[in-house]
Amino acid sequence: MERIAAEGSIAARSSGIRFAVAGPADDADLRALLRANPMGGWVTVAMEREPSYFAELARGEEHQAIIARDGATGECVGMCARSVRDAYIDGTVQPLGYIGELRIAPKYRHRFRIIREGFAALRAALHEPQRTPFYLTAIVADNRSARRLLESEIPGKPTYRPFAAYRTLAIRVPRRSRRGDPDHGTDADIPAIAACLARNHARHQLAPAWSEADLRAAGPSSGLEARNFVVRRSSAGISGCLGVWDQSRVRQTVVQGYHPRIARLRPLLNMLGTVGGLPRLPPRGQALRQVFLSPAAVDGDDASGLVDLVRSGLVAASRRGFDIALIGLAETNPMLSALRKAFRAREYPSQLYLVHWEDGRHRVDALDARTPHVEACFL
Repeated sequence: MERIAAEGSIAARSSGIRFAVAGPADDADLRALLRANPMGGWVTVAMEREPSYFAELARGEEHQAIIARDGATGECVGMCARSVRDAYIDGTVQPLGYIGELRIAPKYRHRFRIIREGFAALRAALHEPQRTPFYLTAIVADNRSARRLLESEIPGKPTYRPFAAYRTLAIRVPRRSRRGDPDHGTDADIPAIAACLARNHARHQLAPAWSEADLRAAGPSSGLEARNFVVRRSSAGISGCLGVWDQSRVRQTVVQGYHPRIARLRPLLNMLGTVGGLPRLPPRGQALRQVFLSPAAVDGDDASGLVDLVRSGLVAASRRGFDIALIGLAETNPMLSALRKAFRAREYPSQLYLVHWEDGRHRVDALDARTPHVEACFL
């Protein structure tokens, strides 16, 4: 297998598609492919990365992509992203790889060879079996065609091993609240916030790792500075924390359409949602005014503590003008049922997978049985 050693070098495959590690010259094409290939369902949304595909989401994040072009026309026909961030794997901080943004232009989707060759290019160019032997990815539960394809045993494709059922709750942000001002974090709280995240995330599998240096380096441009955390204090210090993280400077979720019946009923559903507490459905072409309630940690998996933090986070989100707040938990997390009872929310199920080639199978087999804690802000 030929090695794609550097950004911009291209490998031609038997399908007539050329694969390369994407670079700045590919930025506009990658963003256009994301816009043109939305995710379907009762609402069609495009997961966009404007104004720059390669903008860093969080300090220390590595974000790379393989781009596929038609060898005859040069047209961008597909892409797949690989990101790496520190996470707790079996209780210790290690690099964790993520695979996402798998997109293929509609007229090329019947060519299964593109999938196989695209993964071969990713493996040859970016895979580091000693550093990131496996990857995490999420697929929307009702995207059955993608799940069938990726779970199939196509030669050369990595194994997609089901890891955990995952639920993202979309909670309507109230316009008004009778609650008082949330207890926001301050710069002086950063060491305690980092310690709270560390001691609680270390108990869970694949939870993101945040150091004090990471939080201090985040700053205003990231949308995750100290004052964007709400905290829960006890006599021993900070016993829970929740980020209210606006990622719109880097990533946006843009509504491209609704199922015809939903489109006709949207004004009525929005009116009823105001009364019932369900998130607002914006018009086509508008980005969702959404914020992530993440990262989240609470001592002892105290469900009532997490509910209190989410309530405070919703107040903070309201005062910043957001419509929807997102928080995600694995189905096996005991705190999920408390959130379901406390908040009326639209629930979006997905399936988490561990993705590996043969060189990573042993590492996945050896993972212990800790409850997963994967943050929705990184999926």
